[in-house]
Amino acid sequence: MTAQFTEQQRQQQASNHQARTSALGALSRPQNLAAPSVSYQAGGHLLIIGADDLTRLAACELLSQSEDGTISIKADSGVKSISLLITDAVQNPGNDALEQALIQTEKLPVAYGNLNELKGYLGEFQALIKPTATDTANADSIEAMDLAPALIHRSHFDLVLDLGREPALAQELSPPGYFAVGSDSESTLASVLEELPNFDGEFEKPLYFRINNDICAHAGRGKTGCTRCLDVCPADAISSINNQIEVDSYLCHGAGSCSTACPTGAISYGMPKAEMMADYLTRLLAHYRDQGGVQPVILFHADEQEVATEQLASNIIPVALEEIATVGMELWLHAFNEGASRIIFLTSDNGAHRTPASLIQLLDRETKLGNQIISAMGYGENSLSLCADIAQLSEDNFNTPEQDGIQVAPASVTASVSASGVQTLGEAPSKRQRLISNINRLQQEAPAGSEKVELIPLTASAPFGQISIDADACTLCFSCANICPTSALQTGGETPAILFTEKDCVQCGLCESACPETAISREQRFIFNSDVRDNPRTLHKDEAFCCLDCGKPFAPTSTVNKMKDKLKDHAMFAGEALRRLELCEDCRVKDIYRGLAADPQAQLNL
Repeated sequence: MTAQFTEQQRQQQASNHQARTSALGALSRPQNLAAPSVSYQAGGHLLIIGADDLTRLAACELLSQSEDGTISIKADSGVKSISLLITDAVQNPGNDALEQALIQTEKLPVAYGNLNELKGYLGEFQALIKPTATDTANADSIEAMDLAPALIHRSHFDLVLDLGREPALAQELSPPGYFAVGSDSESTLASVLEELPNFDGEFEKPLYFRINNDICAHAGRGKTGCTRCLDVCPADAISSINNQIEVDSYLCHGAGSCSTACPTGAISYGMPKAEMMADYLTRLLAHYRDQGGVQPVILFHADEQEVATEQLASNIIPVALEEIATVGMELWLHAFNEGASRIIFLTSDNGAHRTPASLIQLLDRETKLGNQIISAMGYGENSLSLCADIAQLSEDNFNTPEQDGIQVAPASVTASVSASGVQTLGEAPSKRQRLISNINRLQQEAPAGSEKVELIPLTASAPFGQISIDADACTLCFSCANICPTSALQTGGETPAILFTEKDCVQCGLCESACPETAISREQRFIFNSDVRDNPRTLHKDEAFCCLDCGKPFAPTSTVNKMKDKLKDHAMFAGEALRRLELCEDCRVKDIYRGLAADPQAQLNL
């Protein structure tokens, strides 16, 4: 049904359209002009995997026969050598072309067996196979064989064409140079064969990410904590090696899900940097507003998705990203503070440009979390949303009721922009600080009269919350504070105490797993009282016990009392020696040597 607009609405639509055109035309997309890169080198050595007939028929598409009957690889195929890995018997013995295919491919390097492992990327594929065993009893004892050295006397294959029923590499985003066609898609196979010449030579791609393991909450002291980046990578490019997060830049597609999921900013996206994107959004929305535009809606979409402004309602401003998950909540809320009324993420289910399911799941989870926090402050419940059909965003089908979006007073927005257009108010050096800063700004400008809540419970995956300590079980050993990657937990200095700052806690669980007394429990929540959330509070403390000799505080009083109770019958602390437990480490050693000097015979008791 076509929407009916009043004359006033048409005039505002025209004003919005002009403001959007002006804003998009006045600003260049943020990008790093000299981004670091990684390079691939490929020489056209192809491995085809699949059933006997399928692999040979596919190979024939790359072969030609001269007048004298010589079989050779087509010069324009982009392929230097063809190797076959036969994993299954002939699937269609009635195919008339099969006999000729057998003749044409009889001199190609061929291996028979089950694929044990396939790993790598363009120019560096390694295939390990288990040769077929005639004696099934000894099948398990047969070692896997590295196929490339055996067939073509090279360390690796450059390209892999997979015709198996199930792909050997099952991740959503396959590494470059790997093509999983399947066994029943002739059109896809033809398309892949046409692409092969484009994968011969040397190639470069951006190094999308930076890793700062100093603030990573993944692991510490042999304990595993946050695994959010590992859980969402659609390319399986992230791994934990020796309890440290590593990103394989050659497998990485730059999907951005890891940086969005990372609660500390340990993985940051560099195409562009967060600071550049924040500045771009600030200037874009300011220009739109200065030109008379109202209720701007930011539409984030992948760069490969072609989005024309004519397809969109006049107040929707498209912002192209490498991938739609490359900006996280800290930048979404920044856009709201700079005047955006809603943010929409355009997904796609179109063939080669299909949005990976893991990215959709991540964005769905993060937008629900964002909406939960935003609505609790009194704003609309649909401020963040996903859209799979661009037709829903047309002028006739889209509207932005005020109650569904965020309305931030322009005065608070202009206060955040300096004369140069760079954000100055609330700018934070870390992802976490930027996020909390933008939440605080939104809370200050929350709609008057809206119902305010003190805190909201969150799901177990949320990177916000508090920890609690069982005072009766805690010995104040400080294992939790020593392992905390964000310093949300800290010691009390000379006072035996554990201090906790909730805004810094990302709920990684390292403190809980490191506690030897199992005295720590976690609670996912978001508290809006900034005095409670942003300032340290004492979770547990004790009086410091001072050394009887030198007066130095060296342990919690409760710990000393427990030690005395447990060790009172120990030979080392019998009688007057029990006093040593009330001495600091230095004075305790001195007291032991004084006792040995006074009674040399006591040395025999050691």
